[in-house]
Amino acid sequence: MKKIIAIVAFVAAMFVAGNAQAQMSVRFGYAPETFTSSYNNYSTSDSFNGFFAGVFNTFDLKNGLNLTAGVQGRMNIKNDQITLLGVTTKYNDQQLLVEVPVAVSYGIALGNNLKISPFIGPMVSFALSGKSKTTIGSVVDTDDWYDNNSNRNRLNLSAMGGVNVKYVRLNLFAGYQMGLLDLDKSDITMKTSGYFVGLGYDL
Repeated sequence: MKKIIAIVAFVAAMFVAGNAQAQMSVRFGYAPETFTSSYNNYSTSDSFNGFFAGVFNTFDLKNGLNLTAGVQGRMNIKNDQITLLGVTTKYNDQQLLVEVPVAVSYGIALGNNLKISPFIGPMVSFALSGKSKTTIGSVVDTDDWYDNNSNRNRLNLSAMGGVNVKYVRLNLFAGYQMGLLDLDKSDITMKTSGYFVGLGYDL
């Protein structure tokens, strides 16, 4: 927990410092996420569509190394429906999170305007809200993921890795993240995983 708090504080300090050598960028993208729950030898998966947008600072370190840190918002959503005996049941799940990715990258220049940068690092996530809504006809039932009786944890820590391709000010990036913390307080183990792809623009 102390390491997670230290990462968040470090990112906040870099933004406040306003280092003149930092390159700020805005980024957005698609990041589907899978929640895998396991108990003994049995496991189930729940897949969501995910979308994110955020602001990042990139700091030049030394010999092609860079440190990028940012703050982004994420929305996970899933919509399903089943019709049985003429009755339609709709399922709508939604989760909102704030995430703090931190990555070390190594830039490989290919000419004057093109650079490829593999990256790796941690990402801290905190769920602001999560709800499951079930609609049967005109009857609506809502389940709050994080109410007082919930077994879910709001905080997650992921390991991520990928590659960024930069052309002038435009960035195309993709990668994979794997959750390291158990998000369920009960005997069930719940962890996240998923790929991400996005676009960024240097300001």
